[in-house]
Amino acid sequence: MMKNYSLKWRLVLSITCAFILVWAVAFAWLYFNLEKKMTETLDERLSASAHMVARLLSQIPAEQLAQSAKPMVSELSQQNLIACEVTYFGSDVIINHQVVARTKGAPDGLANRAEGFSTWIQNGTEWRSFVLKKDQLQVVAAEKIILRNSLLTEILQSILYPLILTLILCIILILWIVKAEFKPIEKVTQSLNIQQLNEAHGLEFLSNLKVENIPNEIQPFIENMIELVTRLKESLDNEKNFSAYAAHELRSPLTAIKTNVQLSKMIASQQQENGQNTEIIHILIDAEKSILRYQNLLEQLLILSQTEHQQSLSIEPTDLKILLHDVLTQLQPHYPEIYSQIDLDIDSLTVIDLSYTAMMIVLRNIIENSFKHSKNLNQQNPQKIKIFQQGQQLYIQDFGVGLNQQELALATKRFWRKDSLQQGYGLGLALSQILLEQQNFQLKFEQSQPQGLTVIINFQPH
Repeated sequence: MMKNYSLKWRLVLSITCAFILVWAVAFAWLYFNLEKKMTETLDERLSASAHMVARLLSQIPAEQLAQSAKPMVSELSQQNLIACEVTYFGSDVIINHQVVARTKGAPDGLANRAEGFSTWIQNGTEWRSFVLKKDQLQVVAAEKIILRNSLLTEILQSILYPLILTLILCIILILWIVKAEFKPIEKVTQSLNIQQLNEAHGLEFLSNLKVENIPNEIQPFIENMIELVTRLKESLDNEKNFSAYAAHELRSPLTAIKTNVQLSKMIASQQQENGQNTEIIHILIDAEKSILRYQNLLEQLLILSQTEHQQSLSIEPTDLKILLHDVLTQLQPHYPEIYSQIDLDIDSLTVIDLSYTAMMIVLRNIIENSFKHSKNLNQQNPQKIKIFQQGQQLYIQDFGVGLNQQELALATKRFWRKDSLQQGYGLGLALSQILLEQQNFQLKFEQSQPQGLTVIINFQPH
């Protein structure tokens, strides 16, 4: 099953992740490239320093430098200066390897370093040095690696902070652009959510929707949706109108047939002699019952059609005690034993704001349906149909044949019946659900224990 997600936020997240990835790759490339270039530059500085010192000292004659050589120490007060040591090599072993000058704080053993660049650790401090040998002079220039790392960090920070600020500004800009571009779609969504009145208003909104203000990528979807909804609405209207017109047009012929059957039955009864017309009378009685059955079906179709076309119901405070009494009074002529089969908790019933006429039809259909499906079983198991109210819910509980889980989902479908051999048309519960939905009420079904069906009418608006 497909999961719901926000296209806008998914787009923002995708672009943001792409930006962060590109920024990270660019920063990594910048870091390694900068480290390499800075190492080369600082090594050149060491080499240049050594060559400069060598050129200066080479101007002094070697004999004079050797005779006057004394260890001279210069101050190294700044941490980022280069440490330097100058050593004189002569033919005399006594003065061989003689330090002429060195900076303060320079590491020991610089004169023993190999010629060229080298890196080593002394007393926990990492050094980088360059050794230059020129004739009898050896110049060693060295600096701490930590100073290079500190310089690299400062340079990267000066680059990283603007980079992060730029990334934040880009994300904000992405949010603003995406929100601006999705504004037409959000406007359509909000408008569709507001259209909760009925199908006609929703269709009118879709029909008046300006497609030119919608992105080209979803224009075909919107256009096809409008066309589909329009065709669906027309199909539903045709179906409703057909039911209404067919039911209306069939009322007169059925009434005429019923009249002729009753007249024929009356004539046959008057001419009955020695039981000769008994069979004809039974046939006419069966025909009259069938006509009555189809008349009731047409009345249900007419009520269903009128209910679907009705925009609103007249809501008024109604006492459920009076309403249920009127319902049972209407059902008693058809089911004389209904009062003895109903367990009505009259004290639990309250006053509810609803349509008296609509609820009369709803309760009559539900109670009659419960009575029909539990009547045969009640002859062996005298469990009555329970009617009571709890809070904002009215319960009609029977202990008849009941419905399984699959049948519960089909209970309110039009023309669906549990058993095709039973009387009924499969319209009662469908009509009841439509009438309740028009009042923002809910119709629910639960299986009774150990058997049967519980119908729950929830009067709490949803």
